[in-house]
Amino acid sequence: MSTILRTEVTSYWHRIRQFSPNAQKLIISNFTRAFGWGITQTLFNLYLISIGYSNAFLGGLMSLNAMSMAISSIVMGVYVTRVGPKNSLIVGMMISVTVGFSQVAFPVPEVLLITAVLGGLGFALLNVSFSPFITRSSTSYERTHLFGTSQSAMILSSFLANTLAGFLPGFFSLYYALPFDSPPTFQMALFIHVIPLILSILPLLVIRESEGPPPNNGSEFSHKTVQPVAKKDVKKLALRFALVNVFIGLGAGFVIPYLTIFFWEFYNLPTPVVGLVQGLGSLSVALGVFLSPVLSTRIGKVKTVIVTQGLSLPFLFFIATIINPFVAITSYIFRVVLMNASMPVDTTLRMELVPEYFQPTMSAISGFAWNFPWALSTLVTGPLFDLQLYLVPFWFTLTCYSTSTVLYAAFFWNIEKKQQQIQNFED
Repeated sequence: MSTILRTEVTSYWHRIRQFSPNAQKLIISNFTRAFGWGITQTLFNLYLISIGYSNAFLGGLMSLNAMSMAISSIVMGVYVTRVGPKNSLIVGMMISVTVGFSQVAFPVPEVLLITAVLGGLGFALLNVSFSPFITRSSTSYERTHLFGTSQSAMILSSFLANTLAGFLPGFFSLYYALPFDSPPTFQMALFIHVIPLILSILPLLVIRESEGPPPNNGSEFSHKTVQPVAKKDVKKLALRFALVNVFIGLGAGFVIPYLTIFFWEFYNLPTPVVGLVQGLGSLSVALGVFLSPVLSTRIGKVKTVIVTQGLSLPFLFFIATIINPFVAITSYIFRVVLMNASMPVDTTLRMELVPEYFQPTMSAISGFAWNFPWALSTLVTGPLFDLQLYLVPFWFTLTCYSTSTVLYAAFFWNIEKKQQQIQNFED
């Protein structure tokens, strides 16, 4: 066992050392950006509720943001292809900084609605740019590990930010002698998130867009390259991935945006505990994402996605049926680990299975298929929470995630083996 572990660690470290300078700069930018977003993730919804907005209004706001992301994702695919990932990432971050400051400084309905649309555009630009950029800056040897390391860095940063954010309102309450969890304390805490967002732009400015993937240098560690599908099959493949994303996005929209509200209102957890729960979830995801490339190396990318997503389903059932805060928090953490552990593997597979020219389009289609259903399901949960039907959305999510897992297995179970056979025949 120790020999196997030592081999895996050595292999993992060797692949990390293969990351190109561009990839390293992007990881630093993502780490800094995730810290800013982690603060927002914990506090922004609570801030709006403290002002007096209803859960239904929050649902509409999040739905508008997701709808904007979905619609603009298609346009962003064309934009990224023309101007390049570097400029797209910089513009996306500048939009995010502007939106983040405006939402906190001017939390009136008109500003919140406008910035929800602009924020969706910025997120779409970042999401569509990221995967093609990482794919072009890596080889198949270290690509899955690069996606995993990048996401792990973001999630570790989110853990630190989530945990810190839970205590910031209390700190400002004591320092300025303000009521606990009052709007001014949330607002002061949220202003801090703009600083790391600005800093995250700096590494992007020194990226060299012409830089290609690093050489493999004849590594002794084995890796599998997935042969892209034939040109005539690209659209069919994209539609299948899109259908899978439809159910994932639909299910996620029912509960993910409302988790802080769920623990805050349903279980009456104090803000620091809510922040800690969010932080533990992020930290657990980082561990799962970091280890998922090891699993994909042993059983393949497709089986990794199916196994991890399938194992996450019982924990959703526990949250929906067992009314206990400890069970809910524990199930939430395990569910997050398993459901998100497959994301770097799935993203790598999507990019490798299509030709390079189609990668921004694949990323755009995947984003649209995720965000459009998310926008619809987010509208449902707000009114349900206002009616104190806090557990119903988890049943919707369980159904959607189960459907997605079955479809993934039906569509892609043998695709790696099939494409490998085609590559061997051509060689």
